[in-house]
Amino acid sequence: MAKRPIYLTAAYLIIAWALMVSYQIFTQRAVESVALGLKEPVPLIANWLYSSPEVTTFICGFAWMFVLSALAQSLMFGRERRLSIQFLVSLALTAAGSAVLELLRNIGINFADPAVISGPFTAILENSVFAFFYLALPFIFMLVMDWRYMQKHR
Repeated sequence: MAKRPIYLTAAYLIIAWALMVSYQIFTQRAVESVALGLKEPVPLIANWLYSSPEVTTFICGFAWMFVLSALAQSLMFGRERRLSIQFLVSLALTAAGSAVLELLRNIGINFADPAVISGPFTAILENSVFAFFYLALPFIFMLVMDWRYMQKHR
């Protein structure tokens, strides 16, 4: 396999990082919307989401980080998939995302404050169906990739 140019590798990392940071920013709002949407049809799940939103936020955030780090590593290194490399890519992406969010918070831009993220993103995530789809994206991606792998190796 031909080695990818450094600018392409950098582009993959930047895109993965941007997706991860945006996912960290909007996940909490999406969890709240899904809980609100489930209040009437499935109150038990809605109550659980309201009582421990940080667990759901962590699981969804971790799933997205896992998918992006695996994808970034696969695109950057091809078939050479070493666990230590995937861990380092995941760690670097997570640390970079957290550092940027902390830096922005220190200069007065706190993405945890819903007023900062007003506008089209908040309006879109208020739709509980869209918010559920948004939270489900990394899991859908994993299932599709596993299905494609099974089809390929039949």
